This record gives sequence, structure tokens and C-alpha cells, in this order.
Amino acid sequence: MKKLFMIAISIAAFVSCKEEQTVTPTSLTAVTKTDINATYTNYQYFSFATGDTVPFSDSTTTNWDIAFKGTTVIINGGTSGPGVGGAVILDTLFSEVTSAPTSGYAQDGLTKAIPTGSNNGWYNYAGPPNHTITPLAGKVFVLKTATNKFAKLEFISYYQGAPATPNGLSDISKYYTIRYIYQPDGSTKLN
Repeated sequence: MKKLFMIAISIAAFVSCKEEQTVTPTSLTAVTKTDINATYTNYQYFSFATGDTVPFSDSTTTNWDIAFKGTTVIINGGTSGPGVGGAVILDTLFSEVTSAPTSGYAQDGLTKAIPTGSNNGWYNYAGPPNHTITPLAGKVFVLKTATNKFAKLEFISYYQGAPATPNGLSDISKYYTIRYIYQPDGSTKLN
């Protein structure tokens, strides 16, 4: 009986030690995706979950989160897709955004969640003589994805190969380079 009692105490101690262990959450890593080709007649669809482009045949699904065509960017939500996606534009640094806002997400409608036009959303058009399109500094886009997850994004370049000093007359345009962090667990944590 005494031996059985000691075994029961040992098992209880082992189980309680197991329960006290906590899992430290891993930090998320920023991903840079280069040369997303936005030269097509249709949009180029992109999924944060897969980290890659999605075929046009999936354009009516929730398999994509953001899409690019020329300088226009759409989000899978509102009038642009069947998802619940939206965007919040923050005037800050990428590293400063550690969690997604809980509200305030604009969806595509009569205007886009990420507005088009120079100095309206993500870029500035410099005009003559070089006609260069460059991402606006200090703009971070927090996105609610098509399936209600979160990501933060910044635009790095609009030119193939992401040249450090682009020239709108000689560099090949409509090739996005973006940096993002995607939170796959559905929480608002973005660091």
C-alpha cells in the first residue's frame, strides 16, 4: 500500500511539472519578396500564407490576400474579392508595428483600401525628367487577410531587381518588391 501511495505521488509530481512548463512563442520573421510581376492585363494575386503568387483561376476565392496591377493594389475583401480583407495605413516604421489594430480596416469599394495615385497610398510619382515611382517612406500597411489573419507590409520597390536608385526611363517597372510579416495563428501579434 505504501509503495502504491509513493507511485501515485510520483506520478502527480511528474504531471504537475509537465503542466508548469510554458511554451515561449517564437518571434515572426520578416520576408522580402522580390519581383512580383504586375505587368499583366489581370492582377497578380499573392498569398501571405503561401508566400507566393496565386494563379488567376483562384481570383474568385479566398486563396489570395493582395493583388497588384501597375500601380494599383487591391485587397481580397469588399468589391475586390470574397474574403474579409482590409487595410489600415500607418505613418510609422515597419519595426514599430508590433500588433495589428483591432478595428479601422478599409475595404475596397468605390475607392481602394490602399488608395491609388501619387502621395495617396503607397507611392510617389516624381514626374519629369525620370518619371520615377518610389514607395512613400514611413508608410506601413497592416492587412487583414482574406481569411481574417493579419500581416504588416511595406513597399520596397516598383522596379525589377529593386535598384537602389531607380530610373523610371531605364529600369523595368511594375515589378514589386515587398517586405512583410504574416501572423498565421490569427492573433494580432506582428513581431
